Amino acid sequence: MTEDLTTLLARWPYRPDEFTARATTADDGRSILQIRVELGILQLEVDGRPDGQRPGGNTTVLAGIATPLTLGTARALRDEITQFEYRAQTLLFLGEHAAAARDGDHMLKCSRLLHMHAPDELGPATCLPPLLRSIMIRARASAEAAMATSRTDLAKLALDAGLSEFKSLLPQDQFDQCNEVHLLQSMQDLLIPRLPSSQRAELRDRIREAIAAENYELAAILRDELKLM
Repeated sequence: MTEDLTTLLARWPYRPDEFTARATTADDGRSILQIRVELGILQLEVDGRPDGQRPGGNTTVLAGIATPLTLGTARALRDEITQFEYRAQTLLFLGEHAAAARDGDHMLKCSRLLHMHAPDELGPATCLPPLLRSIMIRARASAEAAMATSRTDLAKLALDAGLSEFKSLLPQDQFDQCNEVHLLQSMQDLLIPRLPSSQRAELRDRIREAIAAENYELAAILRDELKLM
């Protein structure tokens, strides 16, 4: 068996402008995830820790945690959040929303613990960003899982809960500028009921009138509104 990866990488070219991932099966039959990156392929386990390790004999760092956190344990917890984030994002890309929500739950437990009990050496600038990303991923995955079964009510509850937690953590100016907040708010917009067909027809008429009057800027704006429906 060759250890040269050249042929494998050539069969799955890297695309710099898009995220590329796949679910596949390992030689022993277990399910794995792979992400194509510029310098090769990242491989993640579907169950347990994404790297397949058992830190201290435990399934995860979180499973063997004790408070107060030492600096080493806090850093290990932070690294575990990053690993689970990689897998959650990959699962979302592949449409595995429930599994992504499971990883989001794990991320959130880790990041809350880190945010509350991390040693002073790490500081809030290190501990807050993982918490914000964890809230966003868990809310997004839960909402997408609900929308996949047409449960827009549950999707709205998940998004509302995420935004409510952001508001409890961030002052208003930071809340207004937070990218994770903007993503959840955009998902909320998708849940707004569609306009009646009569209103869509009215918009199409206004587009035709704008084109006839050579008001292409207005036509483009109206066309974007129609697409959003």
